[in-house]
Amino acid sequence: MARCLVLGLAVTCIIALVTSTPAQFDEMIKVTTIVYGLANFSDYGCHCGANTGGRPVDAIDWCCHEQACCHNEAEMRGCNPVTQTYRFYTEEEQKVKCMKARDRCEKMVCECDEKAANCFRKELENYNVYFRNFSALGVCRGPRPFC
Repeated sequence: MARCLVLGLAVTCIIALVTSTPAQFDEMIKVTTIVYGLANFSDYGCHCGANTGGRPVDAIDWCCHEQACCHNEAEMRGCNPVTQTYRFYTEEEQKVKCMKARDRCEKMVCECDEKAANCFRKELENYNVYFRNFSALGVCRGPRPFC
């Protein structure tokens, strides 16, 4: 237990030094999935990455769709998910949790990323390398699901 506490504090300290949301989200993913980072999800399926469209291809792609919806909501409320910094810590079973936020934008963006990272952890067994760089194949067409 003491070792976990020390490890958790070390991870929190490392994460607190990260200054950009993509880097923070990368750390969240690494904590929750152990072996993967943001690069493994940044162009996965039809909704993980910049060019999104069509129906999500699997549960992990749905995680990305939900995060995009959450980030869109934050943007509509005047927040910038790309530059907003936040702090988080690790709970048991590699779950991440946002620390008490200093303002509403920090809270919203952190919670979007927390939910996505924990979703990746939950759905990791469904990760399919076939869906990496999938949107580049031009198969992600049609309407996006509503948020």
